[in-house]
Amino acid sequence: MSKEDLNNEFDVAVRLQKAFEETTAKKVENHQALNDSEIALLCPVALKNTMTNSEIEKLGLSKHYSFVPTMKVVNDLRTLGYEVTDAVQVKARKKSTNGYQKHMITLEHPKYKVEGSEEYPQILLTNSHDGGNAFSLSAGIFRLVCSNGLVIKTEDYGTARLVHKGYSFEAVQKLVKEFEETMGEVLTKITAMKKVQLTKDQQIEFAKQAALLRFTAKSYNEDNISDVVDIDDLLNVDRKEDAGNGLYEVFNRVQESLVQGKYLYASSGKVKDADTKTRKARPIKNFKQSISVNKKLSELAFELV
Repeated sequence: MSKEDLNNEFDVAVRLQKAFEETTAKKVENHQALNDSEIALLCPVALKNTMTNSEIEKLGLSKHYSFVPTMKVVNDLRTLGYEVTDAVQVKARKKSTNGYQKHMITLEHPKYKVEGSEEYPQILLTNSHDGGNAFSLSAGIFRLVCSNGLVIKTEDYGTARLVHKGYSFEAVQKLVKEFEETMGEVLTKITAMKKVQLTKDQQIEFAKQAALLRFTAKSYNEDNISDVVDIDDLLNVDRKEDAGNGLYEVFNRVQESLVQGKYLYASSGKVKDADTKTRKARPIKNFKQSISVNKKLSELAFELV
Protein backbone atom coordinates (compact mmCIF):
# COMPACT_ATOMS: atom_id res chain seq x y z
CA MET A 1 0.00 0.00 0.00
CA SER A 2 1.37 3.39 -0.99
CA LYS A 3 1.96 6.26 1.41
CA GLU A 4 -0.87 8.17 -0.29
CA ASP A 5 -3.27 5.26 0.29
CA LEU A 6 -2.25 5.09 3.94
CA ASN A 7 -2.82 8.82 4.36
CA ASN A 8 -6.24 8.52 2.71
CA GLU A 9 -7.20 5.65 5.04
CA PHE A 10 -6.03 7.66 8.03
CA ASP A 11 -8.09 10.69 6.93
CA VAL A 12 -11.17 8.50 6.53
CA ALA A 13 -10.64 7.00 9.98
CA VAL A 14 -10.29 10.46 11.55
CA ARG A 15 -13.49 11.67 9.85
CA LEU A 16 -15.39 8.57 10.95
CA GLN A 17 -14.17 8.97 14.54
CA LYS A 18 -15.16 12.65 14.55
CA ALA A 19 -18.60 11.80 13.16
CA PHE A 20 -19.00 9.10 15.81
CA GLU A 21 -18.07 11.56 18.58
CA GLU A 22 -20.50 14.17 17.23
CA THR A 23 -23.32 11.64 16.92
CA THR A 24 -22.72 10.41 20.47
CA ALA A 25 -22.70 13.97 21.85
CA LYS A 26 -25.97 14.69 20.04
CA LYS A 27 -27.57 11.57 21.50
CA VAL A 28 -26.54 12.62 25.01
CA GLU A 29 -27.96 16.10 24.41
CA ASN A 30 -31.27 14.61 23.24
CA HIS A 31 -31.43 11.92 25.96
CA GLN A 32 -31.32 9.08 23.46
CA ALA A 33 -30.23 5.55 24.37
CA LEU A 34 -26.48 4.92 24.07
CA ASN A 35 -25.02 1.62 22.92
CA ASP A 36 -21.93 0.01 24.45
CA SER A 37 -19.55 1.56 21.91
CA GLU A 38 -20.86 5.03 22.73
CA ILE A 39 -20.56 4.34 26.45
CA ALA A 40 -16.96 3.22 25.88
CA LEU A 41 -16.22 6.49 24.09
CA LEU A 42 -17.51 8.58 26.99
CA CYS A 43 -16.51 6.36 29.89
CA PRO A 44 -13.99 3.60 29.05
CA VAL A 45 -13.65 2.45 32.66
CA ALA A 46 -17.32 1.42 32.71
CA LEU A 47 -16.58 -1.46 30.32
CA LYS A 48 -14.00 -3.10 32.56
CA ASN A 49 -15.48 -6.56 33.11
CA THR A 50 -12.94 -8.37 35.29
CA MET A 51 -10.24 -7.81 37.91
CA THR A 52 -7.43 -10.18 38.74
CA ASN A 53 -6.19 -10.87 42.26
CA SER A 54 -2.94 -9.12 41.38
CA GLU A 55 -4.86 -5.98 40.38
CA ILE A 56 -6.82 -6.03 43.64
CA GLU A 57 -3.58 -6.46 45.58
CA LYS A 58 -1.82 -3.70 43.62
CA LEU A 59 -4.64 -1.27 44.46
CA GLY A 60 -4.40 -2.15 48.14
CA LEU A 61 -7.96 -3.46 48.34
CA SER A 62 -9.26 -5.91 50.92
CA LYS A 63 -9.09 -9.61 50.13
CA HIS A 64 -12.84 -9.57 50.69
CA TYR A 65 -13.32 -6.99 47.93
CA SER A 66 -15.81 -8.18 45.32
CA PHE A 67 -15.53 -6.63 41.87
CA VAL A 68 -18.83 -5.25 40.55
CA PRO A 69 -18.70 -4.76 36.75
CA THR A 70 -20.54 -1.56 35.91
CA MET A 71 -21.91 -2.98 32.66
CA LYS A 72 -23.33 -5.97 34.55
CA VAL A 73 -25.48 -3.52 36.53
CA VAL A 74 -26.27 -1.51 33.39
CA ASN A 75 -27.43 -4.62 31.54
CA ASP A 76 -29.54 -5.69 34.51
CA LEU A 77 -31.16 -2.26 34.53
CA ARG A 78 -31.70 -2.56 30.79
CA THR A 79 -33.74 -5.71 31.43
CA LEU A 80 -35.94 -3.51 33.65
CA GLY A 81 -36.50 -1.16 30.72
CA TYR A 82 -33.87 1.49 31.47
CA GLU A 83 -31.63 3.09 28.84
CA VAL A 84 -28.21 4.68 29.26
CA THR A 85 -28.37 8.36 28.25
CA ASP A 86 -25.02 9.61 29.56
CA ALA A 87 -21.73 8.36 30.98
CA VAL A 88 -18.80 10.20 32.57
CA GLN A 89 -15.62 9.34 34.43
CA VAL A 90 -13.33 11.45 36.58
CA LYS A 91 -9.67 11.98 35.81
CA ALA A 92 -7.56 9.48 37.74
CA ARG A 93 -5.52 11.16 40.45
CA LYS A 94 -2.73 8.60 40.14
CA LYS A 95 -1.36 6.72 37.17
CA SER A 96 -1.90 3.49 39.12
CA THR A 97 -5.67 4.08 39.40
CA ASN A 98 -6.23 5.02 35.77
CA GLY A 99 -8.78 2.57 34.40
CA TYR A 100 -10.26 2.00 37.86
CA GLN A 101 -11.50 5.52 38.74
CA LYS A 102 -14.91 6.82 39.73
CA HIS A 103 -17.54 6.99 37.04
CA MET A 104 -21.25 7.65 36.69
CA ILE A 105 -23.87 6.26 34.33
CA THR A 106 -27.20 8.03 33.82
CA LEU A 107 -30.21 5.87 32.99
CA GLU A 108 -33.77 6.79 32.05
CA HIS A 109 -36.95 4.81 31.47
CA PRO A 110 -39.09 5.75 28.44
CA LYS A 111 -42.34 5.29 30.36
CA TYR A 112 -41.40 8.06 32.81
CA LYS A 113 -40.83 10.66 30.10
CA VAL A 114 -43.99 12.75 30.28
CA GLU A 115 -44.94 14.45 27.02
CA GLY A 116 -44.63 18.22 27.37
CA SER A 117 -43.09 18.04 30.85
CA GLU A 118 -39.86 19.84 31.80
CA GLU A 119 -38.89 17.11 34.24
CA TYR A 120 -38.41 13.39 34.11
CA PRO A 121 -36.78 10.85 36.43
CA GLN A 122 -33.33 9.32 36.15
CA ILE A 123 -31.29 6.71 37.96
CA LEU A 124 -27.66 7.66 38.58
CA LEU A 125 -25.29 4.71 38.90
CA THR A 126 -21.91 5.53 40.46
CA ASN A 127 -19.06 3.09 40.82
CA SER A 128 -15.29 2.76 40.97
CA HIS A 129 -12.86 -0.14 40.89
CA ASP A 130 -10.13 1.40 43.07
CA GLY A 131 -11.96 1.20 46.39
CA GLY A 132 -12.61 4.93 46.43
CA ASN A 133 -16.32 4.81 45.77
CA ALA A 134 -18.89 2.16 46.65
CA PHE A 135 -21.31 1.06 43.96
CA SER A 136 -24.49 3.09 44.48
CA LEU A 137 -27.74 4.09 42.86
CA SER A 138 -29.45 7.46 43.30
CA ALA A 139 -32.78 8.70 42.02
CA GLY A 140 -32.90 12.07 40.29
CA ILE A 141 -35.10 14.41 38.33
CA PHE A 142 -33.69 15.99 35.19
CA ARG A 143 -34.93 19.43 34.14
CA LEU A 144 -34.83 20.09 30.41
CA VAL A 145 -34.78 23.89 30.52
CA CYS A 146 -31.25 24.34 31.82
CA SER A 147 -29.78 20.84 32.10
CA ASN A 148 -29.90 21.04 35.88
CA GLY A 149 -30.47 17.84 37.76
CA LEU A 150 -32.55 17.73 40.92
CA VAL A 151 -31.22 14.75 42.87
CA ILE A 152 -33.62 13.62 45.56
CA LYS A 153 -32.44 12.73 49.04
CA THR A 154 -31.83 8.98 48.94
CA GLU A 155 -32.57 8.44 52.62
CA ASP A 156 -36.19 9.22 51.82
CA TYR A 157 -36.38 7.23 48.60
CA GLY A 158 -34.49 4.00 49.18
CA THR A 159 -31.02 3.29 50.45
CA ALA A 160 -28.77 3.49 47.43
CA ARG A 161 -25.34 2.46 48.73
CA LEU A 162 -24.28 -1.14 48.15
CA VAL A 163 -20.78 -2.13 49.29
CA HIS A 164 -18.37 -4.14 47.18
CA LYS A 165 -18.96 -7.42 48.97
CA GLY A 166 -21.09 -9.11 46.40
CA TYR A 167 -23.59 -7.94 43.81
CA SER A 168 -27.25 -8.87 43.94
CA PHE A 169 -29.66 -8.19 41.10
CA GLU A 170 -32.51 -8.75 43.54
CA ALA A 171 -31.23 -5.93 45.78
CA VAL A 172 -30.93 -3.57 42.81
CA GLN A 173 -34.37 -4.58 41.57
CA LYS A 174 -35.81 -3.80 45.01
CA LEU A 175 -34.12 -0.38 45.05
CA VAL A 176 -35.40 0.47 41.58
CA LYS A 177 -38.92 -0.53 42.62
CA GLU A 178 -38.66 1.76 45.65
CA PHE A 179 -37.43 4.61 43.45
CA GLU A 180 -40.28 4.09 41.00
CA GLU A 181 -42.91 3.91 43.74
CA THR A 182 -41.80 7.27 45.14
CA MET A 183 -41.24 9.12 41.84
CA GLY A 184 -44.90 10.11 41.75
CA GLU A 185 -44.49 11.60 45.22
CA VAL A 186 -41.41 13.54 44.14
CA LEU A 187 -43.09 14.90 41.00
CA THR A 188 -46.05 15.91 43.18
CA LYS A 189 -43.66 17.82 45.44
CA ILE A 190 -42.18 19.57 42.41
CA THR A 191 -45.68 20.56 41.31
CA ALA A 192 -46.27 21.92 44.83
CA MET A 193 -42.96 23.83 44.66
CA LYS A 194 -44.25 25.61 41.57
CA LYS A 195 -47.21 26.94 43.56
CA VAL A 196 -45.20 28.32 46.50
CA GLN A 197 -44.29 32.01 46.34
CA LEU A 198 -41.35 33.36 48.35
CA THR A 199 -40.85 36.83 49.77
CA LYS A 200 -37.54 38.57 49.10
CA ASP A 201 -36.40 37.76 52.63
CA GLN A 202 -37.29 34.08 52.15
CA GLN A 203 -35.34 33.98 48.90
CA ILE A 204 -32.29 35.47 50.60
CA GLU A 205 -32.59 32.99 53.47
CA PHE A 206 -32.82 30.06 51.03
CA ALA A 207 -29.76 31.31 49.13
CA LYS A 208 -27.83 31.65 52.41
CA GLN A 209 -28.67 28.08 53.39
CA ALA A 210 -27.61 26.94 49.92
CA ALA A 211 -24.28 28.79 50.16
CA LEU A 212 -23.52 26.94 53.40
CA LEU A 213 -23.66 23.68 51.44
CA ARG A 214 -20.41 24.71 49.74
CA PHE A 215 -18.89 26.75 52.55
CA THR A 216 -18.95 24.06 55.19
CA ALA A 217 -16.24 25.22 57.61
CA LYS A 218 -17.45 25.79 61.18
CA SER A 219 -16.53 29.47 60.89
CA TYR A 220 -19.35 30.01 58.39
CA ASN A 221 -22.95 30.41 59.54
CA GLU A 222 -26.24 32.11 58.63
CA ASP A 223 -25.09 35.36 60.23
CA ASN A 224 -21.87 35.81 58.25
CA ILE A 225 -22.29 33.83 55.02
CA SER A 226 -23.64 36.88 53.16
CA ASP A 227 -20.33 38.64 53.96
CA VAL A 228 -18.46 35.79 52.26
CA VAL A 229 -20.74 34.94 49.30
CA ASP A 230 -22.53 37.38 47.00
CA ILE A 231 -26.09 36.20 47.67
CA ASP A 232 -27.42 38.36 44.82
CA ASP A 233 -25.29 36.30 42.42
CA LEU A 234 -26.93 33.09 43.63
CA LEU A 235 -30.39 34.58 43.00
CA ASN A 236 -29.48 36.07 39.63
CA VAL A 237 -31.87 35.29 36.74
CA ASP A 238 -30.05 33.86 33.72
CA ARG A 239 -33.10 32.87 31.66
CA LYS A 240 -36.72 33.93 31.45
CA GLU A 241 -37.96 30.48 32.52
CA ASP A 242 -36.38 31.01 35.95
CA ALA A 243 -37.69 34.54 36.54
CA GLY A 244 -40.16 35.18 39.34
CA ASN A 245 -40.60 34.61 43.06
CA GLY A 246 -41.78 30.99 42.93
CA LEU A 247 -39.91 28.45 45.02
CA TYR A 248 -39.26 26.29 41.95
CA GLU A 249 -37.78 29.20 39.98
CA VAL A 250 -35.70 30.35 42.96
CA PHE A 251 -34.49 26.78 43.55
CA ASN A 252 -33.33 26.41 39.95
CA ARG A 253 -31.58 29.79 39.93
CA VAL A 254 -29.73 29.08 43.15
CA GLN A 255 -28.92 25.51 42.13
CA GLU A 256 -27.38 26.50 38.81
CA SER A 257 -25.38 29.35 40.34
CA LEU A 258 -24.18 27.18 43.22
CA VAL A 259 -23.17 24.13 41.19
CA GLN A 260 -21.74 25.98 38.19
CA GLY A 261 -19.86 28.54 40.27
CA LYS A 262 -21.75 31.59 39.01
CA TYR A 263 -21.05 33.78 42.03
CA LEU A 264 -18.31 35.81 43.69
CA TYR A 265 -16.91 35.18 47.14
CA ALA A 266 -14.34 36.77 49.45
CA SER A 267 -11.68 34.94 51.44
CA SER A 268 -11.41 37.91 53.77
CA GLY A 269 -13.40 41.09 54.25
CA LYS A 270 -16.95 41.60 53.05
CA VAL A 271 -17.75 40.54 49.50
CA LYS A 272 -19.81 43.68 48.82
CA ASP A 273 -17.17 46.15 50.01
CA ALA A 274 -15.48 48.02 47.18
CA ASP A 275 -11.97 47.42 48.53
CA THR A 276 -12.46 43.67 49.09
CA LYS A 277 -10.66 41.31 46.75
CA THR A 278 -13.21 38.83 45.39
CA ARG A 279 -12.89 35.59 43.48
CA LYS A 280 -15.18 33.79 41.08
CA ALA A 281 -16.27 30.43 42.44
CA ARG A 282 -15.27 27.26 40.65
CA PRO A 283 -17.95 24.94 39.28
CA ILE A 284 -18.42 21.61 41.00
CA LYS A 285 -16.89 19.09 38.60
CA ASN A 286 -16.75 16.12 40.94
CA PHE A 287 -20.05 14.33 40.31
CA LYS A 288 -20.03 12.77 43.78
CA GLN A 289 -19.91 16.23 45.36
CA SER A 290 -22.49 17.48 42.86
CA ILE A 291 -24.92 14.71 43.81
CA SER A 292 -24.38 15.43 47.51
CA VAL A 293 -24.98 19.18 47.15
CA ASN A 294 -28.04 18.61 44.97
CA LYS A 295 -29.56 16.18 47.46
CA LYS A 296 -29.16 18.63 50.33
CA LEU A 297 -30.43 21.52 48.23
CA SER A 298 -33.56 19.63 47.19
CA GLU A 299 -34.13 18.76 50.86
CA LEU A 300 -34.02 22.48 51.73
CA ALA A 301 -36.55 23.23 48.98
CA PHE A 302 -38.92 20.43 49.94
CA GLU A 303 -39.00 21.76 53.52
CA LEU A 304 -40.67 24.91 52.18
CA VAL A 305 -43.50 23.01 50.45
